[in-house]
Amino acid sequence: MTSSESPRSASVHAATGKFDYPIFHAETRSQWRTWLACNHDSVRGVWLCSWRAERPRCPYPEAVEEAICFGWIDSTVTVLDDERGLQLFTPRRTKSAWTRLNRRRASDMENEGLMTDAGRRAIAAAKSTGWWTIADQVEDLREPPELAAALDRDPTARAHWDGFPPSARKLMLWWIVSAARDATRAGRIEQVVTEAHEGRRARR
Repeated sequence: MTSSESPRSASVHAATGKFDYPIFHAETRSQWRTWLACNHDSVRGVWLCSWRAERPRCPYPEAVEEAICFGWIDSTVTVLDDERGLQLFTPRRTKSAWTRLNRRRASDMENEGLMTDAGRRAIAAAKSTGWWTIADQVEDLREPPELAAALDRDPTARAHWDGFPPSARKLMLWWIVSAARDATRAGRIEQVVTEAHEGRRARR
């Protein structure tokens, strides 16, 4: 599919199992921004298709910057064929964490005059709910006080927890801090500590 073709369904392709989203092939940043400007508020997601090597493409960092401008976020990466890769972009959900990098990108886009009202609404929603900075403690490997206290009461669990790789601890920390209710959060902390006592990582 060339960049001049309109987005189409890819349900006939079996490569990912998620081809109920349309595919759009952009070879430049401006093509991607134009698509977002026309479609960001009317579709539930899109596979951004790019050449995998040695041909014009919208670089990943630029694709993410444009998505942020319209209140969208990137997620799954997969392959369409030997020459083309796919990156899934969707509108941000209300409970969607912002990394420091993406907050910096948002600031840059605002300063460069590229941010849209849709992007600003997504940012305002994240700030009002706490999801604007919720990922910071995970990125910094800061334990919530309730988790730290529970681990400290169980030296075996604490020793195992401290021995888990940072990547594993981040996954479990995110599982805890992203809980919507206090009861859910407490239950997840209990499960993490119980599993850590046995030397196991709690499965999300």
